[in-house]
Amino acid sequence: MDLLSNSLPLLSHNAGPPARPLLRPLWEWVAQLRELQHLYERHCHLAGREFIDQLLRDLHITVEYDAAELRRVPVQGAFVAVANHPCGILDGLVLLYVLSEVRPEFVVVANELLAPLLANLPEQLALVSTEKKDAGRNASKVRQLLRYLHNDIPVGLFPAGEVAHRTAPFRPLLDRDWNPTAGRLLEAARVPVLPVWLSGKNSTSFSLLGLVHPLLRTARLPAELLNKRGQTVRLRIGKPVPASELAAVPATDRLLYLRARVYALDASLAAGARPLLPVLPPAALVPETPAAALEADIDALRPSRCLVRCQQWEVYVAKKAELPHILPEIGRLRELTFRGVGEGTNRPADLDQYDDYYRHLFLYDRARRCIVGAYRIGRGRSIMRELGKRGFYLHSLFRMRKQLAPLLRESLELGRSFVRAEYQKQPLPLALLWSGIAEYIARHPEYRYLIGPVSISNRFSALSKEVMVAYLQQHFSDASLAALVRPRKQFRYRPLADTASPAVLQMGLHTLHDLHRLIAELEPGGSGLPVLLRQYLRQNARIIGFNLDPGFNNTLDGFMVLDARELPARTHDLLSRYAPELPGAEAE
Repeated sequence: MDLLSNSLPLLSHNAGPPARPLLRPLWEWVAQLRELQHLYERHCHLAGREFIDQLLRDLHITVEYDAAELRRVPVQGAFVAVANHPCGILDGLVLLYVLSEVRPEFVVVANELLAPLLANLPEQLALVSTEKKDAGRNASKVRQLLRYLHNDIPVGLFPAGEVAHRTAPFRPLLDRDWNPTAGRLLEAARVPVLPVWLSGKNSTSFSLLGLVHPLLRTARLPAELLNKRGQTVRLRIGKPVPASELAAVPATDRLLYLRARVYALDASLAAGARPLLPVLPPAALVPETPAAALEADIDALRPSRCLVRCQQWEVYVAKKAELPHILPEIGRLRELTFRGVGEGTNRPADLDQYDDYYRHLFLYDRARRCIVGAYRIGRGRSIMRELGKRGFYLHSLFRMRKQLAPLLRESLELGRSFVRAEYQKQPLPLALLWSGIAEYIARHPEYRYLIGPVSISNRFSALSKEVMVAYLQQHFSDASLAALVRPRKQFRYRPLADTASPAVLQMGLHTLHDLHRLIAELEPGGSGLPVLLRQYLRQNARIIGFNLDPGFNNTLDGFMVLDARELPARTHDLLSRYAPELPGAEAE
């Protein structure tokens, strides 16, 4: 295969035949075609996925992706994969290589000008022109793509139609606006759309040559494949967007929405805020409290301190003075559990001045002789009487206007909740803790509200946090209460570009489940909404403000307000759902 001769049509497309002999040496030098020729000759006997595999190996290019995300690729039926286009030829090769592992018949749409460079992939490519003057000829190509889809052959698109580049010096490298033809194809096909994000960028030379003339940028594409030698390409796969979900987005915004879904997968967005200074390693935890000491504390409690008893499970509430051994263990377990999700104080135990006068509600596993989880409860009336609003932990996070005082008096403040890691996959422990809270409320009918911080870990990306904040402010807030609180440290989302606009991403959100699915898609590892936040919202809680807490590993805290009057019935339903085989939690 003679790449130099076969790829000359790429030149003649932009320069007439008389100019071709003059441009040929420049083309050979800019594109590094001779080196590419030698590379192809080593693998010319191969085709399809095997050819791509050997090409990537020869270039020592590593492709990284999450096996769990690969399972998002539909194993049957038609779909359209849409991806960003950061590098050029390599993007199509990687997209084909990864998705054909699940769907060997997968086809990628490619610029027909690059066909001579991809001659070993005749069955994997659908060639189209990106030129406006060829729109009529492309109509038949679109019909061919629809035939693929109608025959359950999935198709991959780069809707930008050209490789990402700078439109001016110092501008970010971005896809151009996506081609409306892609939107018309999706509208006609009515199949799921699979968002795919690819890492990478081309050299500065690529963008600079393009500023001189677009032809030089195109001519540089073969060399941009070669200069990726030794690099790693990261690929992320989103969840398929059903045709019905896309149809619910205004027609003029559908491509913008899909583009945002692709760029939201950008792996560089996955990390939360990074500190400017190195973080000191966390202190070693205090030693675990012996089981006999825990039992001694429990045996010394008055019978009325037991709120719920359910087989080997027991829920208690007590003061600090009654828990000389249990409270230090709760502090140790708090810190251990919070560190596991990127939170925590980094001190030996998570205990503070509020623990001195808050009540401590905890779940004890009698069979394993250990503390399973806990909450602390601040009683609003006594706090307001003795300390005023400054006595609430929430006051350390939010400035609260005096008009909030009546609500504070009628509230129990919940906080520092945890379930130890080895019990977190069981829904029953959290249900039992809530059953204990419901029983405590029943014993103290003077309290109407539950308030407290609900945490969003810094492990969530800034984009995910902004999407959650924006959605909750729109659908789960209370304007009159929100006007009475102000965060001490405002959370601000500062994107480098508007490619993954939270406002655009919200176009596809209609329920809390939609939000959970989107966050699970954006976060590597599939972490959806935080469990406690989800539980509070299911109880019809309102989130009236958000504060960034530097003292707790930059955790984002929402100010939660929940009307507790219906909580006992809801908690009974929760307990029945999670433990139908148990005789029911017995209130003491």
